[in-house]
Amino acid sequence: MELVSDESSTAPPRWILSKVPVTVGVFALVQFYITTNGIAFSDVFTWTPLNPFVYTANMFFHAGGWSHYAGNMYLWVPFGILLTLFTNNRHLLLLAFAVNFMTTLLALFIEGLGLGMSHVVFGVVAATLVRSVGLGLRNGSQELLQIGIAVPLAFGVVGFFVVLIFAGPRWIADLYHLLGFLFGGAIEAMYVLDAHDGAG
Repeated sequence: MELVSDESSTAPPRWILSKVPVTVGVFALVQFYITTNGIAFSDVFTWTPLNPFVYTANMFFHAGGWSHYAGNMYLWVPFGILLTLFTNNRHLLLLAFAVNFMTTLLALFIEGLGLGMSHVVFGVVAATLVRSVGLGLRNGSQELLQIGIAVPLAFGVVGFFVVLIFAGPRWIADLYHLLGFLFGGAIEAMYVLDAHDGAG
């Protein structure tokens, strides 16, 4: 009698692989390479509102150099890893591109082209807060969940306005930060509320 080895039994489950923070690492490494080599957005792409890379690749370039990159990574790495554990790599990837696209599209003609990933990072922070509330209130009512999601987002928006008032209107992405936070929270809220409604 011939024994056939079952390779699938030794392979890690697919859900475990989806929790390895690949998206977090790839984003960090790509931006590290661009930043350390001093590559500017204008070195690679032509700036025009009709250029699709303005709404996608702009988040990989940091006009502020190393300090700008490092500041973004302080939040991107822990919150990106956390959101990956809550969801998966594909979810984080799609969220990052969606937040960047919508924020850039809306803020482009008000503040100009925003470079860097800070608005995406704030979007991921908001999404992580929303997902955490969703997990904490998964056995609660839909109304309680809606309130639970609204509270941290409202505090976040107030915080951004306080910074804007005391720091004054600046080009360094106050609007980008606010919009990124709102879009990230809103997108994640749709997922959380839909899953909760489906489970009920």
